Amino acid sequence: MIWNATMQTVWDDLPLYERKRTDREEFESHFQPRAKKIVDSPENEIYVAEDYAGVFLGYTILGPATSMLSPVPFGFVYDVWVSPGARRQGVATALLNHAIAWCRKQGLASLKLEVGARNAAARGPYASEGFVEERVSMGKTP
Repeated sequence: MIWNATMQTVWDDLPLYERKRTDREEFESHFQPRAKKIVDSPENEIYVAEDYAGVFLGYTILGPATSMLSPVPFGFVYDVWVSPGARRQGVATALLNHAIAWCRKQGLASLKLEVGARNAAARGPYASEGFVEERVSMGKTP
C-alpha cells in the first residue's frame, strides 16, 4: 500500500512536461531503489495512521537530513499520504504533528518538506501548520 501511494504521489508531482516525456515504468525503476534506501534506513521512520478499528488512514516517512547549502541537520518529511476517504479530517495534521514531535525528540531545530507546485490540496495543510516557502525550484522546457 505505501509503495503504491508513494509512487503515485511522486508521479503526480512531476511537472507535466516531464511526465509527458517520461515512461512510467522507467520512472518507477529509477525511483524505487532510491526510495528503498530512505525506507530501509534505520535513521528514518515510517509512521502509519489508523482509526480505532485499525483501518489504514495514511502515513508519513521522515528522517534527518542535511542540504547541499548547509551542514546543519534538519528533519525531512519524505512523504505524507492520506487515504482519499480520510482526507479533510485532520489526518495530515496529525501526521505532521507527529513529524514535529519526532524532530524535537531527535534534537533537530527545523522540519522541511518538498511539495509539488500544483499540489494545492497538500500545500494548504502544510501552510496551516506553519510551513513556509524557503526556496523555490523553477523549470523550463528548452
